[in-house]
Parts: sequence; C-alpha cells; structure tokens
Amino acid sequence: MELHHFCLNVFKSHGKKIANIKEFDSDIMLAEHGRWEIKIDNQVAVIWFADAWNEEAIVTFCQEFKRVTLPLLGKQWAIMSIFEQWQLGTPDIEHHVTELCEWFIANGCVKDSHVYTKSFLKQSQLERIIPKTDLNAGYERCVFTEPKQAINWLALNGFAISNPQFIYEKFQQLQ
Repeated sequence: MELHHFCLNVFKSHGKKIANIKEFDSDIMLAEHGRWEIKIDNQVAVIWFADAWNEEAIVTFCQEFKRVTLPLLGKQWAIMSIFEQWQLGTPDIEHHVTELCEWFIANGCVKDSHVYTKSFLKQSQLERIIPKTDLNAGYERCVFTEPKQAINWLALNGFAISNPQFIYEKFQQLQ
C-alpha cells in the first residue's frame, strides 16, 4: 500500500478530522496555511500577508495575484507588501515566490516596497527569495518599517496611493 493511502486510512480509522486532506491522483495536498488580501489602488498592488505559509497557499496566492493585477499589465506599476503579520514560509514556497517575482518584473512592476518591523528571520527569508534592486532592468525594491515611509517613497516615484486607510489598518492588526 502506498504511503498516501496508508495515511488516509489512518486518518479515517481514528474517526476524527486531523487535517484537511485533498487527494489528487497520487498526491496529497494539505490545506492552505497563510492569509492574504490584495487591493489595487491606482497603479499599486497593495498586499497584506499573515500567518505561516505553505506551498498550497503560495500556489493559490500566485494565481490570485496574476488575476487581480491583470488591469495593471502593459504599463508601469508598483507593489506594496505588508509583512507585519507574516510568519515566514516553508522552504517549498521559495521557488514559487521567485517565479512570481520574475513574472511581475517582466510585466511592468518597477517599484516594490516591503513594510515590516525589523525581524532577522523575515529579512533573511525575503532577501534570499525576492530580487534585489536592478536599475538596469528598471526594478527597485525598498524595505521600510512604517507604512508612511513606503507610501511616501511610492508617491515620490509616481505611484500615489489614494486610500491608505487599508494599509494602516492591516499594519496595525495584532500589534
């Protein structure tokens, strides 16, 4: 008996739900772990991230991100990512993040701002998987500890945010 069938039988035999498990052919997919919200404000994709992330969450997020940012393609745009409540991701998210970054840079993202209170662990994972500034490619990324700093930086670079209330609310959550 293959391992995934054994695991499913163990879960079923105990008569209680231990995890959300979906069976796809021979693969077991766990439930998504990680939350996000994406809003478009002028030419800025504002993204709030929370909780610890697994591969299932990043796959769904990437699909949603590409769908939501579709109206921005064909012109220059920016991203503001609020990582204050984000609690890192499993190693299997990293190649998905790298591919998504390549996609958004190739599709017109020229400014990318990250906002979070200083955290060695967050900085370590993000710096490893998110591209560095490459002015030759027309892409610049900056990290800020306060939303106002990122909002001002984006505005100075031609990407004004008209409704910053969402940003302040999400940054303050759980603080």
